Amino acid sequence: MTAAVDVRPLRPLDGPACDAVVASLPYHFGRESGREACAAAVRSQDGLAARTGGEIAGFLTWRPWYRASREITWMAVHANRRGEGIGRTLLEHLAAESAEHARYLVVTTLSEAMPEPGVADGYARTRRFYERNGFEPVWDPEGWWNDANQAVVMVRCLD
Repeated sequence: MTAAVDVRPLRPLDGPACDAVVASLPYHFGRESGREACAAAVRSQDGLAARTGGEIAGFLTWRPWYRASREITWMAVHANRRGEGIGRTLLEHLAAESAEHARYLVVTTLSEAMPEPGVADGYARTRRFYERNGFEPVWDPEGWWNDANQAVVMVRCLD
């Protein structure tokens, strides 16, 4: 089912609504330091907000890297709204507005090298989402994060 989604630039005043989206995903945002970094990003970085029924159901933030790419720094869709096309709509808006400014979209998430036994809605679903939306895993940078988790960098060509 695809929700009617209105996408607009993210505003600092959207912070509390984005915090509520993050709070709905305790597995994906299980670390206080990550929640704090995301909260700071939605209040200061460029981004997009997806609204359904007048409320923010999802968001993403991004930053430019060199002239060739834009990195998605944070992205989340409310747990009750996942699977409705909101994330895909956010990515398509970012890709459309990035096409004349960058050649690649880049995102980092948890690598498949990290086991998630017994987790139904984990990072395997997140990676499949990005792959269905044109991203390919290109690198598992060891030691990138300051913990035991292994990252994967995924890239989508905009050409």
